[in-house]
Amino acid sequence: MRKQTIPYAKQWVTEDDIHAVCKILSSDFLTTGPVIELFENKLCELTCAKHAIVCSNGTAALHLACMALGMNGNDLGVTSPNSFLASANCIEFCGGKTDFIDIDAASLCMSPDKLETYCREKTVPRVVIPVDFSGLAADLPRIKALSKKYGFAIIEDAAHAIGSTYTFEGKNFACGSCAHSDMAIFSFHPAKTITAGEGGAILTNDNELADKLRTLRTHGMIRNQNLNLSQENAGDEPWYYEMTTLGYNYRITDFQCALGLSQLTRLPQLKARRNQIVIQYNQAFKNNNHLILPPKGLTNEACPHLYPVQLTKGPKSRLAMYNALQERNIHCQIHYIPIYWQPYYANKYGYAKGKCPRAETYYSRTLSLPLYPAMTEAQVQMVIETVLENL
Repeated sequence: MRKQTIPYAKQWVTEDDIHAVCKILSSDFLTTGPVIELFENKLCELTCAKHAIVCSNGTAALHLACMALGMNGNDLGVTSPNSFLASANCIEFCGGKTDFIDIDAASLCMSPDKLETYCREKTVPRVVIPVDFSGLAADLPRIKALSKKYGFAIIEDAAHAIGSTYTFEGKNFACGSCAHSDMAIFSFHPAKTITAGEGGAILTNDNELADKLRTLRTHGMIRNQNLNLSQENAGDEPWYYEMTTLGYNYRITDFQCALGLSQLTRLPQLKARRNQIVIQYNQAFKNNNHLILPPKGLTNEACPHLYPVQLTKGPKSRLAMYNALQERNIHCQIHYIPIYWQPYYANKYGYAKGKCPRAETYYSRTLSLPLYPAMTEAQVQMVIETVLENL
């Protein structure tokens, strides 16, 4: 038994990060201060999106995005079953109805073909939430073309994909650019490429949506200077505010944004190290018939978030591999149990196994190996050796 633990994911916090946070802790603002806007501006620079609205976490970002679209009990939203619960729960938070579109077997992201069949043969959803799984962009240009044809909105769930890009018609686009979506979201959870401890962001190029998002983030309040008040009222009541809609307290702190800003300066370094580890894994596992490697695009334009392999010898082989890794204190994960298998969705909508066969086949054999920039070469080799010994 090895004493050292290798988690499947881990933050990488430096002395510069610590200094950035400590500086805020001795400043005048701990929340709702100037660093929030600085972080938002840097996210706009990174993605080329016009607006960035940071908030308390990635789930809050998805919820705000659905709220900004006016989702309600009459609206249907669809997403990928191969994602974390939040990609679907955000629709439910708004009282909407949730359904799932099967994945493409090669990319592991939502299948545009299956989405078009759904729109043509079932119904057109109010919103589609494609997920950039493991850091690889979903087929956003194709989904955007379908949105023009059928009239649905798009929220890109880019929680896995800060720093990732994709190419369309010879041009390079950042995940989160909203070039092919109405909105996009990021997550800054410690398992993600950059962290703010917790935190999220919504990006958009739509001025009206951006205004709604900022209002919804802070209780639905609009303060005096942004209200259409007469000059006389503004002078008499400079403290005045109005709650124009029901919003939430989804704000983020300045010290979280300071950490995010500091980490953002190292994004190229973090991306390079993640890609280096992926290349090492690919080289080690490429000739093994019992493994299906992650999508090929994961080492090109993507900033890899996960390294999901598929074991093809059957369910027992995955469990045996999982246990063998655990015995050496190497902690892997499963990404993901199909969301509609969860009792909430199965009981509410009657969704049964067999609904999305590709996602279910993928789930039955997937295992995410450790991948994070602070991994040492010795740790990478230990993971490789343990996997190869147990195939």
